[in-house]
Amino acid sequence: MRSRAIFLLIIGAGASAPVQAQDAQVQLWEAAISGDTTALRGALTAGAKVDSLDTRRSANGRRALNWAALNNQVPAIRLLLAAGAKIDTANRTGFTALHHAAEAGSLEAATELLKAGANPKLTNLAGVTPAQVARERGFASVAALLEAAEQGKRP
Repeated sequence: MRSRAIFLLIIGAGASAPVQAQDAQVQLWEAAISGDTTALRGALTAGAKVDSLDTRRSANGRRALNWAALNNQVPAIRLLLAAGAKIDTANRTGFTALHHAAEAGSLEAATELLKAGANPKLTNLAGVTPAQVARERGFASVAALLEAAEQGKRP
């Protein structure tokens, strides 16, 4: 009887994994994290919403563009923007993709976002700009880029 219960538990656990793995929305977020543009295209084609908020790992949430910026995934940023991702959309704490790039010291991502028109002057709910986030985290080159952008000097 005990071995039958264990068997059913194993079968039950395995049965839900493929369904979860096939979820287009989760696929979109995971592809943005890893920079997998093929998977991003597939997720979008399968119906994933480009600006949906992912709260799986953080209650504050991150959108696909935020994940790509945080992880310095420039090709993914380009694809998401081309697919209609809103560049300055914030999470629950007011962090935009540019704030997330600053938080992680993602210089290439910050540069790409600025080239695409991200607003470096937007503040999060605590009143902090992306440049201030970068400076607080010790990312001097990202902070300098963002401070220059605040003054109207785009990369």
